[in-house]
Amino acid sequence: MRGNTIRAALIAGLLTVGASAAADEMTSAELLAFQCAGCHGFNGHSVGPATPSIAGISKEYFVQAMLDYKEGNRYATIMDRIAWGYSEAEIEAMAEFFAAQPYRPAPQDFDAELAARGAAIHDSNCNNCHSEGGTYPEYDSAQLAGQWVPYLEDAFQDFIEHGRPQPRGMQRRLADFSDADVQALIHYYASQQDPAAYVHAD
Repeated sequence: MRGNTIRAALIAGLLTVGASAAADEMTSAELLAFQCAGCHGFNGHSVGPATPSIAGISKEYFVQAMLDYKEGNRYATIMDRIAWGYSEAEIEAMAEFFAAQPYRPAPQDFDAELAARGAAIHDSNCNNCHSEGGTYPEYDSAQLAGQWVPYLEDAFQDFIEHGRPQPRGMQRRLADFSDADVQALIHYYASQQDPAAYVHAD
């Protein structure tokens, strides 16, 4: 009887330790992610027009972006220095955390006429890689739809003027786009403000 009691106590202790370790792991991921809130907003929901929302981002893309910043392979103003301070394990933990957060499109004004033109441009040129109107978090790119207009303008500038890495097909298309085409695309992405559009079946 005493042996059974001891075994039960040991099992209970192991379960408690396991639960505690899991809680510590989750807390660590949350704490790591919280350090990003100053720019990317609480849980990755940006409230600053110059920075993207990273809630709902794919794990693969988050990890690759952070490693590219860390290794100096991606143009940055500050993210290269920030990424340098994290280990790969910490980056993986943050990726898991942000991927699990629901995406919230930015509430902002947009030009409906430009958005309609941008929808046609996107469907003809961009949807193969940025599917479902740019709402889907691809393994090699973040959501374009629902991001702040100033951030999107900066991102396009990084691709066009600062040599931000991009697939050859995207490079060719951007070279053919006029400034008006780019603005139309930006307003199309900004126009997609229905949260339900960002809920995708896995």
